[in-house]
Amino acid sequence: MTERQRRFAAQNHNLIYRYLHEKGWEVSEYYDIAAFGYLRAVRRYLTEPGLSLYAFSSIAWQAMTQSITSFLRAEARRKDAERRYISEAASAAPDPFAELEARLLLHDLAAVSSRQQYALAEMRLQGYTIAEIALAQGMPKIRIRRLLKELYRAYFQLYMGGEDINCAGEKE
Repeated sequence: MTERQRRFAAQNHNLIYRYLHEKGWEVSEYYDIAAFGYLRAVRRYLTEPGLSLYAFSSIAWQAMTQSITSFLRAEARRKDAERRYISEAASAAPDPFAELEARLLLHDLAAVSSRQQYALAEMRLQGYTIAEIALAQGMPKIRIRRLLKELYRAYFQLYMGGEDINCAGEKE
């Protein structure tokens, strides 16, 4: 924006608040969105001579309405896509090979782990974070990490023919 446009925008800045208040939209939620439209209106109003026939507030009102309407449409599309994804994921048939692989993995982990390590690995496979596991098990996070790291090493030794594997899964 030019210096002239910045000064003009600052002089008429209260239009954003008046607009949001009149439309009943929360300033904390919609200010930024309305401000983009407002700034677009400032630029257009001062660079397009034909717009000087109208009050700036009319141009700004229209631009802010367009910004918020576009935002609301995009939000509705995003929520609709999210709903469709969730319903498709819920209705998708489970992959029998993936389930078998997970069961075999748990079986192999049970063979090389302590009961405590197995319980921790099971929680990790269910999607729990280290912090959530630590809270649920009443253990420090560092102990959880150490136990899982030991299990990880044992599992890789089992599958890599006894070679020593570091935590990144690389041969040492």
